Amino acid sequence: MDDLVIAGIDIRSGSPRSKKRPTYSVSIVRGENVLFESEEVTLDEVFSLMRRYGVKILATDNVYELAEDMKGLRLVMEKMSPGSKLIQVTGSPHGIRSLSSIAKEAGLPSPSHRDPLGTARIVARLAQRGVGIEVIAMYPETRVLITKNRSIRQGGSGSDRWRRSIEASILSEANKIATELDAANLDYDLYVERASGGLRRAEFIIYAGIEDVRRIVKESSEWTPLRVVVRQSWRSKIKFPSSRLSPLPRSRPIIVGIDPGMSVGLAVIDLNGNLLALRTMRRASRSEIVEEILNYGYPVIIATDVNPPPKSVVRIASMFDSKLMVAKYDMKADEKKRIVADYEELKGIRVESSHERDSLAAALKVYYRVKNLASKARLRAKEEGLSSEIDRILTKVLKGTPISVAIDEILAEREEEREVRELTYAELKKELRRLNKYVRSLNERIGELKRELEKKDALLMEKEREINELRRKIEDLEDRRSRELEIDRRISIRDARIKELEQELERERWRNELLKSQMRQLVSSPKVVNGVKLTVLPSLSKERIDELGNKASEGVLLALDATGASTSILRRLKEIGIKAVLYRGSPPPKEFIERAGFEGITVAPLDQFKISWKGLDPVLPSEEALRLLSTVSTQQESKEIDRRSELDVLNIIRDYRMALLRAVNGGEESTEEANLE
Repeated sequence: MDDLVIAGIDIRSGSPRSKKRPTYSVSIVRGENVLFESEEVTLDEVFSLMRRYGVKILATDNVYELAEDMKGLRLVMEKMSPGSKLIQVTGSPHGIRSLSSIAKEAGLPSPSHRDPLGTARIVARLAQRGVGIEVIAMYPETRVLITKNRSIRQGGSGSDRWRRSIEASILSEANKIATELDAANLDYDLYVERASGGLRRAEFIIYAGIEDVRRIVKESSEWTPLRVVVRQSWRSKIKFPSSRLSPLPRSRPIIVGIDPGMSVGLAVIDLNGNLLALRTMRRASRSEIVEEILNYGYPVIIATDVNPPPKSVVRIASMFDSKLMVAKYDMKADEKKRIVADYEELKGIRVESSHERDSLAAALKVYYRVKNLASKARLRAKEEGLSSEIDRILTKVLKGTPISVAIDEILAEREEEREVRELTYAELKKELRRLNKYVRSLNERIGELKRELEKKDALLMEKEREINELRRKIEDLEDRRSRELEIDRRISIRDARIKELEQELERERWRNELLKSQMRQLVSSPKVVNGVKLTVLPSLSKERIDELGNKASEGVLLALDATGASTSILRRLKEIGIKAVLYRGSPPPKEFIERAGFEGITVAPLDQFKISWKGLDPVLPSEEALRLLSTVSTQQESKEIDRRSELDVLNIIRDYRMALLRAVNGGEESTEEANLE
């Protein structure tokens, strides 16, 4: 931290709780150089000095010398230079230690209440050596909730259409607000619940004051179908890391796994692989996640298995200045389950949800990756007699500093922690030689790393070429395999069809032989049958009747299918001398049967008569023909009787009307009566 500009301050007079404005002594240092000192300045002047000298760390022994409460402390931190940090060198309020004991352990002179400027110098030097805990400010957040208005409901058959309309409106409103927030350059996170028509619910967590948000987002009235609510999210605004302090107060280095989403999975493990925390946070803001992390230490590495990492995870890592490690590929569910199951069995714990599993898997994957590096760093630290500095060395190493460089930096810091004494010219030359040697070793190491990087780049290009070639071969094989499968499928279909046709052909051949045998038997039969030969037609269609012509010499037809018979063919049947029509199976239409009776053609079912065969020709035996003839005679007699009855009824009606007319006209025969005659 030698290159950082650090300001140490101590209160000189007054108090933030009194009406009198407090004043402070300030000392601004960089390395061994003192850039500025003043016995008495106001807090606003301290902020001006920070901006003038580019101060990155403002150190104090008690943050409540700057403000009377959390709200005031937040306002103080808002006035600090962007990117600067506030350090309390005596630890957190829950584990504070005296400044004199910390200064003694660090090899610095004891502070005096009578010398505020001296105390400010000691505070600056302690912060320069990494002593103290950073104060994290949780700035105000505003939440914007977009849902349907429960006070307005739509029922009936259009309820589904109404619901989809509301879901589409929520999606449209969320897109509109996101566009306006982006245009206003306001930082935010967005959680949504998706639905078939759009969104069922959308919630923005905007990292700005509620007044800034209300300039952009307008709340809805209680009578609109869409409900937009803007509300302040009040959380703890100031947070210190864990109060468990090492001999010199500093945060415990940890590895944090984050599974982002509507439900955030959070896993915290230390550098020995011990689980410190595992939980699920519903619709959590960044400040809530940061607060939870700081309960267990200060993250060196933040891991996630989502690639590319979400904006919220990237910004949480930047808030802590942590190294962000993202999986090069999305871990499969089986891999996550295996890693977590092994850890559950080892530690005797139980993971409750998929979010906790994913976050723990990401943290463990990073831990296993850096485990060997951390072990080497611990071993080297013990060899150098720096067991008490293992956490600091691991923090540097896991952020990318080589082990030897990290140890040299710690040794250099320890060397600087000895009593300040005037260096002689010989000591300066010795120190310069050591530094030159250190610079040469660094340059050599840089050269080695560059050469190794070139080799890795060349190897990577070669591997990429091999991968592309293998991918091309795999695609060719997959295409060939697809073609072979399609050919096999078509051959199987063809073979099945051939087999089916062969079976059908065999059945038809067998049936043909059977019919031939039956025909031979019928032709060779010596039996003589007397009766009426039946003319067989497949159907009673006009085409079949025209083809028949005058061939039906016996006057009786046998229709194999009479269901489609129409009355238009009856006249033609009568012309060619057809007296009767026998049908097989379903009868012809009712209109056809009635009309045939008027034409003198009998229509009867075949199963009422016995049929004989004369060779291949069907014959109606004589006795059956006589029975059919009697049916025809009976039908004709019935029709004659019906005709006579009809005439008798007409005569009766006529006589009755004539009698009525005579009664009206007094017995005289009128013209109308004559007309009736």
